[in-house]
Amino acid sequence: MRRFWASAGALSVLVSCASSPTVPSGDPVAEFELAAGESAAVSGTGLTVRFDRVVSDSRCPANALCITAGDAEIAVSVRRAGRPATGLSLRTLEGGNRVALGDWLLSFTQLSPYPFTDSPIAPGEYRATFRVDPVAQPARR
Repeated sequence: MRRFWASAGALSVLVSCASSPTVPSGDPVAEFELAAGESAAVSGTGLTVRFDRVVSDSRCPANALCITAGDAEIAVSVRRAGRPATGLSLRTLEGGNRVALGDWLLSFTQLSPYPFTDSPIAPGEYRATFRVDPVAQPARR
């Protein structure tokens, strides 16, 4: 068990947060969560990711029967080292949930909380989970 915690500690990397020093974070190939309005500089990537807001949330509530799973869209701002911030729209549906940013791939992996029919979600309750990975390089022959 001690070995597990030592390994977990070795894998964690600090992500400096522009708006909150307590935002959980992760290194490349790890996930981190932001509340609306929070941002994090992802160590070793030159990227700063800001979760601006939820644009729409039409996901099927957990206590309902739906024909489709629905979708949610969020607005994100990403600043790459030495460049102005770029506004992005990311979605929970596969295909609209990731974007390549130079050598890095930003993925939007989860939006919480999940909706229920009887309890609306206030804008300040949303948390978006992101993942930053290196863009895969083609194998050399």
